[in-house]
Order: sequence, then structure tokens, then C-alpha cells
Amino acid sequence: MNIPSKKSIMQKKYFKIFGPSFFCLSLGIAIILIGATPSYAFNLDRFLQEVEKSSQPKPKKKEHDLTGEEPAPAKTQQNDGGMIGLGQSLGIFDKKTSKILQQSVNTLQALQPIAYKEEKAIGGRLAVEVFNRYGGAYKDPELLRYINLVGQAVADVSSRPDIDYHFAVLNTENPNAFATPGGYVFVSIGLLKLIQNEAQLAGVLAHEVAHISQKHALQTLGRSRSLQGISALTLTVMDENPGLFDKLIDEVSEVLFTRGLDKDLEFEADRYGREFAYRMGYYPEGLQNFIHQLGKSKEGESSIFMSTHPSTGERFNRLKKSMSRYEKASLYPILGKRFLSSIKKVQ
Repeated sequence: MNIPSKKSIMQKKYFKIFGPSFFCLSLGIAIILIGATPSYAFNLDRFLQEVEKSSQPKPKKKEHDLTGEEPAPAKTQQNDGGMIGLGQSLGIFDKKTSKILQQSVNTLQALQPIAYKEEKAIGGRLAVEVFNRYGGAYKDPELLRYINLVGQAVADVSSRPDIDYHFAVLNTENPNAFATPGGYVFVSIGLLKLIQNEAQLAGVLAHEVAHISQKHALQTLGRSRSLQGISALTLTVMDENPGLFDKLIDEVSEVLFTRGLDKDLEFEADRYGREFAYRMGYYPEGLQNFIHQLGKSKEGESSIFMSTHPSTGERFNRLKKSMSRYEKASLYPILGKRFLSSIKKVQ
């Protein structure tokens, strides 16, 4: 899959003003400008309160309206039959064929896009699961701010910049990173200790942003058997059937934390992640260099990047083969000193 290569407006502006040799300075200016925007860093206590509040079941509507009459039953595909029912009544389809066609329609209905409100509700619930499983939030406001600056920078030039992204640091030595639907991204202390420079950090965060921008977890959820026969997954449906919501969360958790996404989706996140980091002005080989480094490290053996992702060798080779599309990549900054200075407390 070819990703259209484009630089952000900010990147074009700074290249024009300063030239490639001064782009490292321009990137620093860009990060400072982004730092002036509101921070979406996690406030764990407030976040948990909001998720708890949003998960409370809403009061059900009364079965009778104010006139005392029962509301007329909503027409369904089985009541009026639609084209399938019409075909059966005219003798075009027999009952068995009509039933098969109806089941196919129900399956297609379950694949309708999930709206952002529902996506955020699912992602928020999964975010709580991430905190519970992986040590909670790491307490370092300065480090969190730095991770948010880099993360927001690549998210702003992603293919889905119009939603809020939240970046959190997990208090675990296991080298892990996660993304849940709705804009939630996590990176562990253990992973940060393996990263060598800001270009690699940007690549890792951009890989997770790509999972969100391309809706990879939602694609997996759309194939869930639990959704067959449901025309649209809405907050109302989830409120009225909390058991369904819990089952969906369990299914996505199994994918994210145990089985992993399809290999092709991981390869796609690698390609898009590299592209997003490049658009922001980072050295585009950052992600592939980190993947190669992770594959050689003993610490990486406990990483979810190893257990739920394709092999590091396969990921590295795929990225390396397509590097030719990035001309003059060596002119882009790596920013090793700034990264090491920002995470020196955890080294």
C-alpha cells in the first residue's frame, strides 16, 4: 500500500526560511510552538472518574408515552421484509434463501463504521485496562510533558489530526507500547530506556498513532460475532446491553494484549508511523532502527512488540526496502542529546 508522501505546512515553511541545514533548529521551534497548545496529558484520577461516570447505565425510558398508549413497534427488516421480503412474497426467493440473505444483511450491518463517541468510550475503557495491567501511571510531570510534545507533534500531521490524542507513561520495566481506540497512547518506562534518540521515540509513538488513525482495533471489532445482527454500535445500545459492551471489551483486550493484530495491520502501522514522523521532520529511519535494536536486546524478549507483533527482522527488512522513497533522509535530525536529557531521571 502506497502512502502519499507530504510534508506538513509547518515543515515546508521552515525549510523555505532556514534551509535543510537549519532544520534541527526549526524543529525545536515547532516543538516549542506545539508546547503552547493545551496539553492532553493524562490526569489519571480525573480520567478514571470520567470513565466511571460514562459507564453508569442511563435510566431506561418508560414503556408508555404520556398519552398512556403503547408506542407502535418499530419496523424491522423482518416486519416489512424490505427487498428480501418482497422477493419472497413474489416467489423469487424461497424461505431458506431469504433467511440466508437476511443473515448476510445483518452481518453487513454490523460492519458499519463506529462513530467517534462510541470509539472513545471503548478506548477509554481499554485505557483503564492498560493502567491496571501495566503498573499504572509513572509519576514524572516533566517526562510526561515531553512525551506529549513529541506525540502531539506526530499526531498533528497524521491522517487523522482532528481528534484528541492522550499520551501516558506506564510504570513498568517491561518494554511495551499500546494504543486504544479514541486517541489513547501508552509507552512504558522500560521501552523508553531502550530508545536512543528522539527520532526513534517519534517513530514508536507515530506507530501507535497510526493504529488509531487507521482504526485497526475497530476493524478487528467490526468482525466480532457479538455484533452480528446489530445495525450500529451506539452508546444507547451499549447502555441498554452492558453485557455486550463488556464482551466487546474482552474481545479487543484479547487482541491487543495477547493475540495481537493481523500482521498486515502491524506492517501498515510501521509504514504510516514512519511517514508521520517524517512529515514532522524527524529522521525517517528512527522506527526501523529501534525495531532492529529491540530485536537484539534481551529486555525486548518480554516486550509486547515481540509477542504480539511480527518478527522484528521481518518488520525491519520491510521498512528498509522502502526507504528509497525518502530522499536526503540523512539531513533530518535524530536529536539524541535532547532525548537523553529529557529522560535522564529514568536511566
